[in-house]
Amino acid sequence: MSKRKSAGQSTILQVAAQAGLSIATVSRVLNGGKYVAESTREKVLQAAAELNYQPNYMARQLHGMDDFVVAVILGMDLGTISPFALKVYEVLKGELQKQGYRVKRAQFSPDGELLTAARAYVGIGLHYSDARYQEVMSQEEPFVAIGDVQKDGYWVASNDHQGGYLSTRHLLDNGCRTIYYVCLHSDHEVSALRYQGYREAMHDAGLIPSEAIEIVTDTGLPALDSYRRIRGLLESGLRPDAFVAFSDIVAAGISMALADTGRKVPEDVQVVGYDGIDDDRYHSLTTIRQDIEGIAAQATALVMDAIKKEAPRGSYLDVILRPGQTTRLIC
Repeated sequence: MSKRKSAGQSTILQVAAQAGLSIATVSRVLNGGKYVAESTREKVLQAAAELNYQPNYMARQLHGMDDFVVAVILGMDLGTISPFALKVYEVLKGELQKQGYRVKRAQFSPDGELLTAARAYVGIGLHYSDARYQEVMSQEEPFVAIGDVQKDGYWVASNDHQGGYLSTRHLLDNGCRTIYYVCLHSDHEVSALRYQGYREAMHDAGLIPSEAIEIVTDTGLPALDSYRRIRGLLESGLRPDAFVAFSDIVAAGISMALADTGRKVPEDVQVVGYDGIDDDRYHSLTTIRQDIEGIAAQATALVMDAIKKEAPRGSYLDVILRPGQTTRLIC
């Protein structure tokens, strides 16, 4: 006969007593550990359900156990962490804490060795070419990617093809015809998807798309490098109607270059950014807004699945265009 449900918050000790197993075994089952018999796993899950067991985050935090840590690696663009990645990290921390996990930034030694032990790892905008990516993927613990599609892995990403298309379609509807796409890395998968969306919209309008304008990484500051690159092209004779930018930071640099070469935004040239960060520095931009809350919630669900060794899966989340002061509608 099973024991009566606890009136208060059940503990792992009660689950162990209910299942007739050790605390270590119960902990291993609840955290998706290896080498557990299926019959044992069923006993633990049944006991946890009967007791309505919920992980006690504060108790885990006090013990400082690696089993209850999720480490996050933030991707870099020209040596700078994007405001988008930081915002996702902020929301993701709250979502994972609700599930009983502590979240911390992964630390690496000067020679690239991973120093942070964790139950799972999450990369936000982590490029495949980043040495930290290779180091994390060499670990046995699961990895969840935010922003990049992982073949046979766990991932969630914005629909970047849709974003590139919406940006360009908006400008076309505004009467623009000479539209350029500007990015940091033309060979990066996310950038390539946004560029494909731009190209499709241009083709649908019967126009010939331009080659992507890639930012020269002189200073490692995306806004400044974007400013210098676009200003140089404008002074060399480039005559655009509009720009589709890879990010809000790039869009800000483009807008400054236009202003300093005598072009008014949006009267002379229109600009669309990407990310939609609620930040005073970028709030005036027309931009593609990514669903940060949805991304964080989906990433959290994937972390839980990965820990439980569920089948890998991934999903795209739709984006929306947020009108601002850098584009105008021509009626």
